Amino acid sequence: MTYDCHYCEQETESAHTITLYDKTGVEDRLEVLCDNCYEEWLLSLRG
Repeated sequence: MTYDCHYCEQETESAHTITLYDKTGVEDRLEVLCDNCYEEWLLSLRG
């Protein structure tokens, strides 16, 4: 099974699902990221 990365739009067999929340803390949406975009997203959380 392949997935399309939400950010780079590349097809990938390995995917990570992240949950995004709105400003009030309510679940807004789910996004699927490839390994590279997921790594970048994790690094962005560190600041």
